[in-house]
Parts: sequence; C-alpha cells; structure tokens
Amino acid sequence: MKIRVVTLTLSVLCVALAAPAFATTTFVNSGPLDGNDNAFFVTGPNLANFLGTVQDISDGFVSQATGTPTGGTFGLWVLHGVPNPDSFSLELGTTPFGTDLGAVTFACSNGCGTFLFENGLGFDVYSVNFGTSFFGALTQGQTYWFTLSNADDSQHSGSEAWDIPNGGLGTSGITCNFRQSGINFGDCGVGGETFLLVGGTTTPEPSSIMLLGSGLLGFAGVLRRKLSR
Repeated sequence: MKIRVVTLTLSVLCVALAAPAFATTTFVNSGPLDGNDNAFFVTGPNLANFLGTVQDISDGFVSQATGTPTGGTFGLWVLHGVPNPDSFSLELGTTPFGTDLGAVTFACSNGCGTFLFENGLGFDVYSVNFGTSFFGALTQGQTYWFTLSNADDSQHSGSEAWDIPNGGLGTSGITCNFRQSGINFGDCGVGGETFLLVGGTTTPEPSSIMLLGSGLLGFAGVLRRKLSR
C-alpha cells in the first residue's frame, strides 16, 4: 500500500512539473521611451499634422525571435492641453510601409495610452499599449517593417508624433523611413522610434515532455494494479 501511495505521488509531481510555463518572447525592443529629445509626426496619409503635412513612419528591424507577436507598446507625443490620443493605425510587413503581415486601426473611446509627463517642448508624452493578434508570424533573423500612422485625437489637432529614443540611437538593426503624401522618401536620418513587440509562448521543453510521459505512465501503472485486484 505504501508503495502505491509513493508511486501515485511521484506521478502527480511529474505531471505538475511538466505543465508548460508561460514565457514572454521579445521580437524587437528599440530602447526606452525618451519623451524629451525628438519625435516624428504620424498623422497621415489620411490626416494632416498642424504643419499641413501628411506623414507616417515605418521602422525596419531584425526580429530577435521566431513566433507571433501578441502585444506591444510605443511612445507618442501630443500637444499639451489636447485630450488624449484616441486612434492610430499599425501595419507590419516585409517591406517599408508593407501590410502583408497585418494592418489595423485602433479607436479608443477613453483615450489611447497612459499619460507619463509634459516635456519641455510643449507636448504631453504617452505610453501606448496595443494587442497584435492580427499580426502574422515572424522569423528570427529576418527583417520586417513596423509602421505607425493616422494618429488622431478628439480635436483633430494633428500634433501626434512618434517618440525617438535616446537621440534616435535605437537597438542595432533598426532603421527609419518616412512617407509624405503616399511617397516614401527613405531614411529618416535616425535609428528608429520607440516601440516594443512581444509574444507569449507555452511550448514545453523536451525535458517537460519526458516528465509528462513518466507521470502518465505512473498513473497507468497504479490504475492497472488496482483493476487487476
């Protein structure tokens, strides 16, 4: 009887240890939000900024992992005194401003993002979180382009701009293209903007699979002995 109890206990332990752990995968991290240095307007192609220009920005990056992004953040500036940003568009592709891996527009009834501070340039700085279940899978080592455009607020101020971290010195491999009136003018002249793409994984490791198999075999052994009595 004691042997059976020990066997059952070990089987339960093996199954418990084999449960897949949730881990966060980082595909790209361009660096911490700065909020004080500079930013590029992202009010286009459907909206004009308060300088009368329509513009959107696409950042190229080398994926640091394989998998599908499930969330992310970026830094956004809005003219001080204007209500929270309330919409923006995101695109992901294999070319600058490409959409072959997904495109979506977010509308936020209570405002997009979390207010952080007012900088010394007359803008309020926000950290915007977003879900990316509409994006396709990325492959480690391959180059992709993440685009931000059509940012807006309830007053249509045209003041929304994508934060540039640390003087534009983002993670190695990140480049920036700007597009005005639908024309891609190429390199922005900086390393890239503030953004993060992450995903969740639940795939068990080979050792976990072995533990699960041992646990199930243990259960089967206990049940077989019980039925044979």
